[in-house]
Amino acid sequence: MTTAVPGGRLRPHVKAHKCTALARRQAAAGHRTFTCATIREVEGMAAAGLGDDLLLANEVVDARRLGRLNARVTVAVDSQETIAAAVRGGVHEVVIDVNIGLPRCGCPPDLAGRLAEAARSQGLVVRGVMGYEGHVVGLEDRATRVRLTEEAMRLLLAAHAQVGGALISAGGTGTYDCNVWASEIQAGSYVLMDTAYAKLGLPFREALSVLATVISVSRAYAVADCGLKSLGMDHGNPTITAAQVLFCSDEHVTFVPEQPVKVGDRVRVWPAHIDPTVAYHERMHLVAGDAIVDTLLVDLRGW
Repeated sequence: MTTAVPGGRLRPHVKAHKCTALARRQAAAGHRTFTCATIREVEGMAAAGLGDDLLLANEVVDARRLGRLNARVTVAVDSQETIAAAVRGGVHEVVIDVNIGLPRCGCPPDLAGRLAEAARSQGLVVRGVMGYEGHVVGLEDRATRVRLTEEAMRLLLAAHAQVGGALISAGGTGTYDCNVWASEIQAGSYVLMDTAYAKLGLPFREALSVLATVISVSRAYAVADCGLKSLGMDHGNPTITAAQVLFCSDEHVTFVPEQPVKVGDRVRVWPAHIDPTVAYHERMHLVAGDAIVDTLLVDLRGW
């Protein structure tokens, strides 16, 4: 990713790994600006000395914790209320969040200029615009992904023409190589990947699995101790190599292995969605084969 999107053109999103140790590796590769999803993530990055330029790409109605940090913090706004919250909280810089197709946060593109004027009139610096083509990043057909990214970015560029500022912040792992319109790309999942993104044929390897233990074996299937409380399931079932996953329940994954397994065996369970999976866990172990060579705290989790 650093080769494809070098330096400040990449603003890595730490919500994908929630780990300052991995963020330090990204900074060492030349990426000193970061994207965060929660106030807790911003606080943790600032405390770790990674607060050169933190974008909270999310609306908040109470920004006081952000205003107290010894870091450069920019927050997304999409309404008069979130602008007022930034002012009350002592945050000095904002970006106008624009809805470019994903029905989530963001103002309509034609209202972006009006919000920028309101923010500036209250003493805020408006650094530019942001938008997220989240309805596009996971589409398996690349041609469709490229076409819909361009349509989404036309909306964001129209908003930027009204707003001004240096930043046109957008993109993700699924569009990092086709979003040529954004001034910076907010990719995050590329670091660890998941099975949903793996279907896109991107040049990033799946790096994170949940190590589970087989606790029950029947004639037709086996069960391991990794379920809904260990995995992000919104993108579907996880994957187990050389096995068919039937379903997950609270603490169990039921699967049909191609070769017999026995109670006590370990299996690697590959999540379909990396971000919520990481958030369930307190630490990640780096392994070489079966040997643990390091342990990283998931220190940006929680609220």
